[in-house]
Amino acid sequence: MIRAGADGEREDASISESLTIAGWPEVGDLTHCSSWDDLRTEIDKAYPRENPRVLSNWQGQLWRFRSVLTPGDIIVLPLKAGSVAIGYLTGDYQYRADSPPGLRHVRTVTWSRTDVPRSEFRADLRATLGSLLTVSELRRLDAASRLAALADGSPDPGNPDAPKHLRLLEGPAALAEKVAEAAKGRPVELAVRDFLSIWDVVSRSSKAIATIRRDLAEFGLSTVPPFTEVPIDHTIRVIPIGQAPEAERQLLGQETGALELETVEPDDPGPELLDVPDEDTATDAETATGAEEEGDEDEPQAPRTVPVVVTVGRLPSARSHLTSVRLSDPLNLAIELMSEHSFDQLPVLDDDGHLRGSITWREIGATNRPTNALVKDAAVLKVRSVRTDDPLVDCLVNVADHGCVFVVNPDGTLSGIVTGHDLAHRFEQELRPYALLEELERRLRRALILALRRIKETTGEYGLPGDPTKIQKLATKGMNFSDYVQLLNRSDVWEATGWQFPQTRFTERLDRVRTIRNKTMHFHEMDDDRASAVEEIRVALQMLKTVQPQA
Repeated sequence: MIRAGADGEREDASISESLTIAGWPEVGDLTHCSSWDDLRTEIDKAYPRENPRVLSNWQGQLWRFRSVLTPGDIIVLPLKAGSVAIGYLTGDYQYRADSPPGLRHVRTVTWSRTDVPRSEFRADLRATLGSLLTVSELRRLDAASRLAALADGSPDPGNPDAPKHLRLLEGPAALAEKVAEAAKGRPVELAVRDFLSIWDVVSRSSKAIATIRRDLAEFGLSTVPPFTEVPIDHTIRVIPIGQAPEAERQLLGQETGALELETVEPDDPGPELLDVPDEDTATDAETATGAEEEGDEDEPQAPRTVPVVVTVGRLPSARSHLTSVRLSDPLNLAIELMSEHSFDQLPVLDDDGHLRGSITWREIGATNRPTNALVKDAAVLKVRSVRTDDPLVDCLVNVADHGCVFVVNPDGTLSGIVTGHDLAHRFEQELRPYALLEELERRLRRALILALRRIKETTGEYGLPGDPTKIQKLATKGMNFSDYVQLLNRSDVWEATGWQFPQTRFTERLDRVRTIRNKTMHFHEMDDDRASAVEEIRVALQMLKTVQPQA
């Protein structure tokens, strides 16, 4: 699918001259770009102030347009009137230097139909047309054969898995439509929690993140800041990054260089940058909902897609509203604000909202304070700061030495502050699950070893199926969390523990703790449901303490 611009400005030329046209007016002739790196050089030269993530996206689209598409491929062109043109590519890449800007990167097409109503597309295939990418490949849903049928004037034959695919695509497609309809400079904003609900997930598991990132890439969207890098109740903006620059600026009202975007890059650069795995091989209903089988601690784990670095921006205080003053404000305003809120200092900003310094009672006291004094007369115009996308560990020394550090966005605007209390609270959150789990496992292991010994003393054997050597190890010290659950589900083992609370309810709770434990030990994201997870562990541990006072 190759779009004709935000307002269809390339539509008439495409139809009347039998062309497909890419746009990107600032990019010169790509005929000589025989490699991926050659193309990136041209894009970097044309757009020096754009975000690298956006440039990579554009690079993938232009590479597909220039080098990947081959004669015979089906071309889909959404039209302003709401209908769709479908045809077949007939020629190689050309650069028409004499054409107006935006109409120079072209390939020839034979249009089979130029007025296909969208109603002829079944709902699942129609949803895939919602991508905001200028150049995209419609790979899902057996799209090629279905589009060929439509090009010939036949009905869309559909796909046997259409209900499932439609359910998975409806949310992202609707989101892309909202972004496209948003007024200039007013992107769609919503809390991360509501954003996740579009995919019917409540937390950022590895599979949920992989699915969401894949769909964002396919529909030409990104979030600011990255949805993986902020607390779950933080508000993010959903913006288009896959449109050609003229359309992007019309929707965003700005270039993207200063935006903090998702930093996911392809493993292998090249023509597969924008490829999306087929539903059969990568995603099904289980993946889309973020459900995943949790292995035990001795089972190999799938490659992780969750960021491995905890950034400063994950702290709520790092993205909080701070009372501030500007360099040009009266000094008396700073005194009033500091007195009113019992502040020791205030951040000082310039007229563009960028952090320039700070002001404290010490500086105010050292100022002569004439009635017309300004903040800039007393401010310290050198202040320590970290960025929201910096690793959290990088700010530890500054906070330890100075008590706090200001946090700025990648564009230099003030974002928040990190104090010693914020760091202590974060590390308490990180360590508490481990401490509770360690004590819980120690108590479970001790209780089960004693129970198995009682069974052997009574029956002469442990009564466990399998290899005797493994049974001996299991009955002494070789248990993992799955073993705890399985053993306690046995009536003889449960009876041997002597515990008086309901067996089924406790083992079900313990199985939930097992899932939490595996997420914790394998570094799955827990921020979204940390409180409920910790409470689940705490209750299980408290129940054990009532029957086993000593660990």
